[in-house]
Amino acid sequence: MIPFAVAKKEIKKMQDRRKSCTLDDEVIEVKPVRYPVRLRQVTSIQDDAMRESVELEADGTLFETKDGFALKFIQEDEQPIDTTIKWSHDQVALNRKGPVSMHHVFILGQKTKSGYESQFGQMVMETDTATIEMTEQRMQFQYGLMMNHQPVGLYTIELTWERSETDGI
Repeated sequence: MIPFAVAKKEIKKMQDRRKSCTLDDEVIEVKPVRYPVRLRQVTSIQDDAMRESVELEADGTLFETKDGFALKFIQEDEQPIDTTIKWSHDQVALNRKGPVSMHHVFILGQKTKSGYESQFGQMVMETDTATIEMTEQRMQFQYGLMMNHQPVGLYTIELTWERSETDGI
């Protein structure tokens, strides 16, 4: 595993290389990297002695953002959940739209708070992010979670992906 700080340097190198090029004295902006992927997300939850793991696989799209990268995919369930995970520098942003709606930013070494909405109503989501790690085809982050000021457990989310022949989303 490469610490996020090392991966950040690689992201910067890619961004510097893609800004623009010149063709017949005309400056042309180069489009950001964007390609379809097959991804796997494993969410591990530890609460005292209980340990649970939830896995999902989906087709998605990996793309560059202004200051990092993002994965966009549909989490298939009874009702699909549109999910985007963005990472840059020392933070991860998780956006979900559908029967579960949330926008939460995980910042390394900090406690953050946001709203979480589901069929059970609205709740306050608080996290204390312990790790954020990224390599070329893998990212992982770990955080302590509290919902409505009650401890829920220690969560680890690991995403792996590989380029796909599908159209992505």
